[in-house]
Amino acid sequence: MKYFIIILSIVLLSSFQTNQSEIIKKEFNSEQLSEAELIELYFDELKIILETNDSKFWNKELYGPILIVDPEKRTFYANENNASNSFEQIGTIYTDTLPKEINIANTAIDWDDKRWTMLISPLPEEKHSRNNLFIHELFHRIQPEIGFDKLTNQSNSHLDLPGSRILLKLELESLKKALTDETERNIHIKNAFVFRLQRYINDKIKNAENSLELNEGLAEYTGVMLSGRPSEELASHFIESINLFYQNPTFVRSFAYHTTPVYGYLLSLINKSWHKNISQETNLTDYSIIAFDIEIPADLEKHSLANRDKYNYKMIVEQENAREKERLVKVEQYKNKYIEKPTLKLLFENMNISFDPRNIMPLEGYGTVYPNIRVTDNWGILTVKNGALLSTDWSSVIVSEPTKINENLVKGDGWTLELKQGWRVEKLNGKYELRK
Repeated sequence: MKYFIIILSIVLLSSFQTNQSEIIKKEFNSEQLSEAELIELYFDELKIILETNDSKFWNKELYGPILIVDPEKRTFYANENNASNSFEQIGTIYTDTLPKEINIANTAIDWDDKRWTMLISPLPEEKHSRNNLFIHELFHRIQPEIGFDKLTNQSNSHLDLPGSRILLKLELESLKKALTDETERNIHIKNAFVFRLQRYINDKIKNAENSLELNEGLAEYTGVMLSGRPSEELASHFIESINLFYQNPTFVRSFAYHTTPVYGYLLSLINKSWHKNISQETNLTDYSIIAFDIEIPADLEKHSLANRDKYNYKMIVEQENAREKERLVKVEQYKNKYIEKPTLKLLFENMNISFDPRNIMPLEGYGTVYPNIRVTDNWGILTVKNGALLSTDWSSVIVSEPTKINENLVKGDGWTLELKQGWRVEKLNGKYELRK
C-alpha cells in the first residue's frame, strides 16, 4: 500500500506539473482577460517558474507576499491577504488601496505586519522580462535574511564624468566580447578588469561601486538566472541590455544592473553556486579576479592603451565628449536653480523616498538632482516632477522657490508639499524654511 501511494503521488505530481507548464507556455492575451485574471496568471506562472528553476537559489524561498500597485489610483493586487485579512478577495488573489503615506516603487517594504515585494503596474508583457523583474524585487524582500541587510547607499557620482564613463563602457564592451568569443574569453575578461581597475583611483570609488553591485547587481543576477530565459539566449540578452543601458541619461545608479549579472553568468560557467560564497563584506571585483584566475598586469595604463581600440574606443570618446558639453550646461542651470536662487530646504527626520535611478544627475559639492522623487516624512509628503536637489549625505532635500503657500499645501515649479498638522513654511531673510 505504501508503494502504491508513492507511485500515485508521482503520477499526480507529474499531471500537476504538465497542467501548470501550459500556464508558462501560454502567451497571455490581455485583451481577453480582466486585470485581476491576468495578474492571477502572472502569480501562477511566477510560482511555477521558481519551483522549476530552483527556488532555493539562496537557500531561502524567494516566493512571498507581493503587491502590484497602480501608481495613479494606488489600488493594488496581492498574492495573499494581509495579517488582519482585510483585503477583498477576487478569485485566488486580493485587492485594496495603498495608504498615501507609502511611496510606490519597485522595492521591498515592511507594511501591515508583513514584508512585501512591491511592483508598479503595468508589468512587462514579455514573460522573461516580467519574471526577471518579479524575482529581482523578491531578492530585496529576503535580502536581510540572507545577510545583505547593512549595505550603505554610497555616491557613484564619478560615473557621470567622461573619464569614468569611458572606462565603464570599455569594460562593458570587453564583457560583450567575452560573452560571444569563447576562444579568447579569458583575454576579454582580463581586459574588462583592467578598465575597471583603472577606474578605481581610490578605495572610496571601489567601495561605492561594490556596494551597489552587491545590492542591485546580485538582485538582477538572481532575476536573470531564475527568470526562465533559455540558457542559449542569455548572452544575447546581456548584450541587448548593455546596448539599451548606454541610452540611459546617467550610469550613476544603474550600472550594477549590467556589470554583476554578466560577470555572474560567466562565473556560473565555472561554478554554478559561486554566489553562495558572497557576503556583504565581499568585494566582488577581488573575488572575481581570483575566481577567474586572472593575472592583472602591473602597468594598467600601458595594457589599456594597447587594447582599448578593440572595444570601440574612438567612438566612445566622441560620444562622451559630446555628452560632457551638454552636462556642463545642465550643471550651470541646476546651480542657478538650487544654489543661487531662493529655495526651500526640507530636513529629513524619518524619511522614506522613491525615485527613478536612471535619470539622476550629480551636482559636485552640493548633492544630486533627482528629476522625479516622492518623499514621506514626519512633516508630510513631497512630490516632485521637475527636479529637486538631494544632499550627498541624504539628510535634506532642496526644491525651487515656493509659488503658493497655504496652511496645509505648498506648491512650486513642478512640486507639491502636503504638510501635516503642526508644520508650516515661512520666509525669513529671503529664505524659505520649514518650521514645526
